[in-house]
Amino acid sequence: MENAPKYRVPSVEKAFAIVELFAADNHGYTLSEVSRLLRLPVSTVSSLLSTLWNCGYVSRHEQGRYRLTMKLLAEGTKAVNQLDLNKVAEPHMKELTAKSGLTSVLAVRDGDHLVYLDKVDGASEVLLASYVGRRMLLHLTGTGKVLLSGLSESEVMEIVRSVGLPASTPKTITSLPVLNKELARIRKRGHAIDNQGYDLGIKGVAAPIFDRDGNVAAAIGVGGSVFELNGSMRQIIKLVKAAARAVSENLGR
Repeated sequence: MENAPKYRVPSVEKAFAIVELFAADNHGYTLSEVSRLLRLPVSTVSSLLSTLWNCGYVSRHEQGRYRLTMKLLAEGTKAVNQLDLNKVAEPHMKELTAKSGLTSVLAVRDGDHLVYLDKVDGASEVLLASYVGRRMLLHLTGTGKVLLSGLSESEVMEIVRSVGLPASTPKTITSLPVLNKELARIRKRGHAIDNQGYDLGIKGVAAPIFDRDGNVAAAIGVGGSVFELNGSMRQIIKLVKAAARAVSENLGR
């Protein structure tokens, strides 16, 4: 097969075989039943089930029966929601870029980082560091600060404890109290401004996208040179917030 992957990891294939077995009929299987049905050594099945249990994907019940937990559904739902988010957000990002002339981005939080899901390049010759799939620390950008604004102070503190607040430029926020004050302003105003926190000479505006439960699900933003944004900041903020509101409404907010 021409498109076959170059490398295979047999243990991963076996773990997914177990998941697929359980997904087909999740009444519960014992270790020996899984071994027999998949024709795998008992010791291998024991190690794989133990790993799946540690990761929260299976639970162990009476008489040694294992079943899938709801975590698999939860993770799958996240992926589906992100696909829906991209589809819903794309036309509004294109409109935002057309009206502002700036590059627009869509980002979600993945643990203690943000991940860019989509990007629409603007007419500016200034290239932004963002690209689809890139992970970045949350405190460095406007979109990241918007995502942080949807968390409690204790959740923000946990992220800071995990990854810190390293500086990318002299304008990066590197103090937790200062960050918390900035997040409070973002919650009140409904938008965030990145004033060269990641790249000197680059400025941005971002706003939250809410899910149907009113939680911050994503952030949409634009970026460009300081000179491009300074002269029309009020209008750009208005455009970004309108785009975020439109995406939120289309998601059922």
